[in-house]
Amino acid sequence: MIERAPGARRKIEIDFHFDLICPWCVIGKRRLEGAIDLIALAYADVDVVIRWKSLPLLPALPPEGVPYGAFYLHRLGSAAAVAVRRRQIREEGLAAGVTFNFERIERMPNTLAAHQLVALAGESGGSSLQGPLVQRLFDAYFLRGEDIGDVEQLATIGETYGIERTLSLARMEPAVREAPLAGWQAEARRLGISGVPTIVNDGRVLQGALPSGQLAKVLLDALPA
Repeated sequence: MIERAPGARRKIEIDFHFDLICPWCVIGKRRLEGAIDLIALAYADVDVVIRWKSLPLLPALPPEGVPYGAFYLHRLGSAAAVAVRRRQIREEGLAAGVTFNFERIERMPNTLAAHQLVALAGESGGSSLQGPLVQRLFDAYFLRGEDIGDVEQLATIGETYGIERTLSLARMEPAVREAPLAGWQAEARRLGISGVPTIVNDGRVLQGALPSGQLAKVLLDALPA
């Protein structure tokens, strides 16, 4: 039996597959944060490391996006169905401490450029910079209705996280921002991921926004002794 050295820390590694237009990803992120808080309360020697994995849901949208209301009306079939879906998401969000202001959203954006910004944050500051940026982009879209497909707005957001504007704009050029998409999609297919949010931990694929308590238990099941 291998014994841990006194004071040695243990690690839980998580891959969080997400898209920035997915409200369930916002809820899933908040529930994951709740699970991490529960783990920290129970095990002070455990560190949780999150790797942010981009998986755009609608990469074929035009760069300028499409009208948000019309998109969901076509997708769900009726205004009543849209209202039911929004009510369901709002209720789940409120239970997790998340607010959605769907009425402020005018565009369904193509998120490839925004995911490139997240990738740049990872290159310059690792996951500790990516996490706050992902939250900033979620808030921009779902709280304030900002167009997170607009590269100028994205570059401005990036500057607040120390990402040079010229660098981010270069990475968000149409021909450049599409380059990593095939790799993201191939990884998802290999893992059997069919949607977001999805958490991958220790070879296990956990799809959907699992409640914090359930997620904490699942993550702890794979924790090294």
